[in-house]
Amino acid sequence: MNKDEILAKSRKENENQDEMEMQVFAKSGQKACAVGGFVCVAIIILQSIFKDKVDFSVWAVYLSMTGTMLLYKYIKLKKKHELIFGLIQLVLAAIFLGMFIYNLVG
Repeated sequence: MNKDEILAKSRKENENQDEMEMQVFAKSGQKACAVGGFVCVAIIILQSIFKDKVDFSVWAVYLSMTGTMLLYKYIKLKKKHELIFGLIQLVLAAIFLGMFIYNLVG
């Protein structure tokens, strides 16, 4: 692939996209994940204080979102640590979802 082909491919991939907008979107996703993590911690703390019972279903949702995000980043960037942490988070999400279902049924 020569320089002109690479440039044409890049232009096609980034068509109708502003680089500043893409960076802002990426940063907003990072901030949203951080805030979501803090909200999950707050929910767990409040449940343990007022209900004497902890429901980990919020973590199932949070970890499934962040794990999926990391796997997508791995697919696009091929960074091995993204794959490892993404898989760990998805496994934990499945465990927490299983615990939630077990508590519903049992």
